[in-house]
This record gives sequence, structure tokens and C-alpha cells, in this order.
Amino acid sequence: MSRIITSQPTLNISPELAINQSNWDHPEHLAIGQLTMEQLFKTVSVDRGCNTMPLPQADQHWPLDDEIFSDILRPERTITAEQFLNRRLFNDALLIVHRGKVVHESYRNGMSAQDRHVIHSCTKSLISILVRQAVERRLLDPSAEIGAYVPELAALDAWGSVTLQQVWNMQAGINYSEDYTDPGAHYWSYARSAGYYPPLAGESVLGVKKWIFNNLTERSQRPGEEFLYNSCLTNVLGMALESVYRQPLVEIFEQQFYRHVGAEMDGYFNTDHLGFPIAEGQLSLSLRDFARCAWALANEGRSLTGEHLFSPEFPAMLATPSVEAQKIYQRLQPDKVFPQGQYSHQYWGVDTVQRQFSMLGIHGQFAWFDLDNDVFAVGVGSFPQQDGELMMLCLKELWQRISAQAKIQR
Repeated sequence: MSRIITSQPTLNISPELAINQSNWDHPEHLAIGQLTMEQLFKTVSVDRGCNTMPLPQADQHWPLDDEIFSDILRPERTITAEQFLNRRLFNDALLIVHRGKVVHESYRNGMSAQDRHVIHSCTKSLISILVRQAVERRLLDPSAEIGAYVPELAALDAWGSVTLQQVWNMQAGINYSEDYTDPGAHYWSYARSAGYYPPLAGESVLGVKKWIFNNLTERSQRPGEEFLYNSCLTNVLGMALESVYRQPLVEIFEQQFYRHVGAEMDGYFNTDHLGFPIAEGQLSLSLRDFARCAWALANEGRSLTGEHLFSPEFPAMLATPSVEAQKIYQRLQPDKVFPQGQYSHQYWGVDTVQRQFSMLGIHGQFAWFDLDNDVFAVGVGSFPQQDGELMMLCLKELWQRISAQAKIQR
């Protein structure tokens, strides 16, 4: 059973260094801020269950440390793998699994195997697994209007005809901006209401649900026509799950998924001040347990414990090219790093021609899958910016190197 970790957060991570709710994500603070989110939010545990499974280890680990990388900042020069991970990607920890065995595991920037690191928007992709399970059990219908599961949205004209599938694919057509460089973007008001940052003078802390119902009330385009990244939509999926299971979301996540992955440590789920879990980005896991959560996506829906958590069609679909999905994804803002990229079901199709897809989170969190080469990797990081082309170029370089090594090791 889940238990309360923090009921009254101090909002301070290090009083001595003045690291607190207002500046936890400043570049110089990320290394500690992302490991201690329970000091900023109300937090509940996610019970690991009683069936911990060790991650299988390869007899010989990959010689990743011997790799020489092109320097993303100075392409005419090369740097070592450790320099690349540490000073270009700002990676905190990396784990690679090839053919069902760990071939690399490393920690840096002060992180250890016993630390829980917030995985930000990779949380979205794990919540998506719950949605997929509910669809396979006929509890949720992707073609149904989202208002059938969240009545508060049915009362808003902008949400009329928006389906669960469109919310799942971030094609809801609701007016919203998540431009991290624009202080006036919707995201920052939402983030303050969720508890990421202190409110502005005179601003009410509404919590996740009320902020959505009060602010996402206008339509910017027809549903299903354009991809528009909107973290709030994952919280809407969480509300839909609570509606059909008639349980709190953390309990659903725990009972339907986390207890079945073989985890060795409880997870930490942060909530808003009213207790609703921040489904779009506030799950903290150890690196190894993050890998256990990713395992089933690389193994046709079967977890490390051998349980079937979802059908093999789900990861196969995520890794399959779709002309329509690419067109919708690229329409508003073409992806310079992944020009053939697509997005569906809260996952990024980074190179579906090569059957590669990914979970992605700000500051360099990821779980990346190469189904054809039977390899996947999970990483957590402290990249100084939330996102951007440079970070994605670094991730692309790393993933390509891992794929190349997997081909050599076949």
C-alpha cells in the first residue's frame, strides 16, 4: 500500500545554499533538486510489491568508456564518452540493456544507484501504459469523447467532440502554450498551480484539476488536425483512469503496473496540494527501477517478472511509421533533429523507419527503444535547459552509438 512520504513539504532543499521551490531547477541546482522533489511537493510512495527481480547482467559489459564521440559543439573535434555524457548531455545516470541483459550502468554528477531521480515527462509514457491496459480491458474507448469520462470537460464547449484518442495523442485542439522560453506561456501558470514554483503575488494556487477546468476553455484548431504538446492532457488521462477504475491514480499505477515490474525500491509520486498526482511529470524512480518499468516495452508487453502487462501490438505500433502521424506531428513546428519523427500515445517516434521510439522528459530524461536491434536504454540527466535542439542532438548521437554497438555485438 502507498504511504505518505511528505504531507507538509518544507519547500526547501538546502537552506544553507538557499535552494528552494523558487530555484530548484536553476542549472547549478539540478543535480540535487531533481533527487529531492519530495521536499517541494506533497508526496506518496508507490509500493514496489514483494516480487523484486534482479536485472540480468551480461557476462561482459560494453566498452562504452572507450568510445570516441564527435563533439556536438565543435564537430571538427572529438571527445571521450565520459566527457560527452558529463559535459555535453549532462547525464546523471545511464543504463543499457541488450538482448535482455544489462551491458552498461554508470552514475555521475553525484547520483548513486540508491537515489530516486524525477523522470519528468517520461511519467506521461508510463501513465499511457495504464490507458492502454484500460483500453485492452474495454474500460476506456479511444473513440469516446473525453467528456464521457471527465464530466467537467463535457460542460466546456471547447472540449466538445474531443476524443480520448486525441487527448492521448496530444491532438486535442485546445488553446495552450508550453514554450519554456516564454514567461507568459500557459505552462508557467499551470506549473505554479501544480506546485512546481511559488505563486506570483495575488495568484491563487488552484491545483491541477481546477487549473485545467478554469484555463483550458478555448479551442485553437480542430481536434485531430495538429500535434500541440500540452502536459495538462496527461493529467486529463489520469482523471479518466480514476473515473473508470474508481480508485485514486496512484493506487491504479501501483496495482496495475508498478507492483508487476520487479522493482527494488518504492517509487515516489508527487501530488498537488489537494492530493492529485501530477501525472504529467512528477514520478521519481531509481535508475534500475526506471529500466524495469521500460522492460515490457522492449519485450512485447512482458515485464521482467514474466507477467503480460499489455499486448505486444502496443510497442509494435509505437515503432511503426505512419505518414498521417508524421504529417500531424510536423505541421505546426517541423522537427529539425528528427525530420521523420512522429508522436502518438504519449511516446515519441524518433526513427520509426529503424523501429526506434522514446519516452522523453525535460532536462534529459529518457527511455529509448531500438526494437530491431533488441536494445533499450534509460537515462536521467540535468541538462541546463528544459529542452532544445542541442539537447536532442546529444541524445540522438548517444542513441545512434548504442544502436551501432548493438549491431556489432549481435
